[in-house]
Amino acid sequence: MSGATIFIPTRRERIAALDEAIKRGGGIVAFSRRMGVTHQAIYSWRKRGWVPLERAIAIDATFNVERDRLIAPRLAWALATPHASFTRGAEHDL
Repeated sequence: MSGATIFIPTRRERIAALDEAIKRGGGIVAFSRRMGVTHQAIYSWRKRGWVPLERAIAIDATFNVERDRLIAPRLAWALATPHASFTRGAEHDL
């Protein structure tokens, strides 16, 4: 991927994407029911600023919010760069 630009959403952008999905789902309670999780889990995702991959895939399929806009930055980077390697302590929340 030499010279390619990789888009990694900021924490604020990831939370905005989750909020968009919640809105499309009819509010946090209705959204959490459709996702099969508690509304407390949704609040936890918002607090940490990313959604677990399996839930991001479900959100993408159900609410048409791209999973790449929801997942952890480290995971997004790894998925975008097939030969990416990480060193301990080099994680950054972009």
